[in-house]
Amino acid sequence: MYVIDASVHVSYLVPDDTHHETSRRLLDFIAAEGWPVLCPEVLLPEVAAAIARGTDDTDLGLRSARTLRRVPNYRFIPVDEELADLAAELAARHRIRGCDSSYVAVSRRLRVKLITWDEQQRQRAGGAVEALTPSEELEDLNRFQDTKGSSNE
Repeated sequence: MYVIDASVHVSYLVPDDTHHETSRRLLDFIAAEGWPVLCPEVLLPEVAAAIARGTDDTDLGLRSARTLRRVPNYRFIPVDEELADLAAELAARHRIRGCDSSYVAVSRRLRVKLITWDEQQRQRAGGAVEALTPSEELEDLNRFQDTKGSSNE
């Protein structure tokens, strides 16, 4: 189970993004395994805005957000009063940007890893949750697969 922020989704959706291939590998692996991805609802406007701004294509931004909403293993978490209060506390305590603190709050509340390309978010969230890049998580998964494979021999 994971919380995956907008930076990873945008890099997955933009083929010429520097991190596209790594994001694709991780998200495709998670989808193939059917592992739950938990996202605050703010993921959708963040992805729509980033794609529309980056491509100057409003329709592509909207389609990207709608596509994410339909991914079977994704669960969208509403930012209710309790989550907003936790996000505000984490934002102030760890100096995390507004929307970024929503991902950290979901991760903290549900005790799952946060996956992000946002270095500032990752560093500052580290005091509150386990925050990794997609590359780091793929390395962890590969080590686990290697260990699992050698124990079956």
